[in-house]
Amino acid sequence: RHNLLMLRRQIMNNPQFTWTVAKMAEQLHVSPGHLQLLYKQQFGLSCMDDVIACRIRKAKDLLLYTDHGISEIAEQCGYLYIEHFRRQFRKNTGMTPSQFRNTNSP
Repeated sequence: RHNLLMLRRQIMNNPQFTWTVAKMAEQLHVSPGHLQLLYKQQFGLSCMDDVIACRIRKAKDLLLYTDHGISEIAEQCGYLYIEHFRRQFRKNTGMTPSQFRNTNSP
């Protein structure tokens, strides 16, 4: 349980890392399937859904509080391809990164 919390903290603090279930499981010395089961039981969502949620949260902050371009923000949040970032952002927020920035800017 303690190791799971440490892993989750690492994900939250570093969503830009190249997270995979296999790497996370290796870090905790468990099988990928066992990690997914434990993670879902503990936090109510899958490891990768948590990674995505953390990336989107970071992207929202960068969109609102920096003037970085969308592609730079995608990169800072761990996305290799801007289209993948846009798709995931829209799926999670209901709008594109640009729409989010324009609608929510302080």
